[in-house]
Amino acid sequence: SSGINAEWPLRPGSKELIATVHSMPHFITSHEQFRVVLRLRNTTDKKYNLHITLQTIPKSGLVWIGDIRRLVGDVLPGSFVDVPLDVLPIRSGVWEIGEITILNLINNKEFIYTSIGQILVGLPDP
Repeated sequence: SSGINAEWPLRPGSKELIATVHSMPHFITSHEQFRVVLRLRNTTDKKYNLHITLQTIPKSGLVWIGDIRRLVGDVLPGSFVDVPLDVLPIRSGVWEIGEITILNLINNKEFIYTSIGQILVGLPDP
């Protein structure tokens, strides 16, 4: 699989919690598990305690692997945490990766990302 190790923001308007995709492949073959690394950066002067919920987009050719609800934990002011997310492609095609909801448990503020990117899933070699 080819991939990238670059960051791009998921929602440029959010200034409190900046979510970026830190690494993700561009192409993968079906039934080959891959990992997306989501970087969550706290730009405030307050501690965040984050919880993440992963939802599969209806009719998607991708499924999340592992716990779809998990505690990320504390993210101190000015710091970040990398969250690895494992995905299994079950059908070939171009698929959106999402949906992700991040909740700050301290103030109950939600950050919702309907998609964190796209991936091309090809057929495995015969």
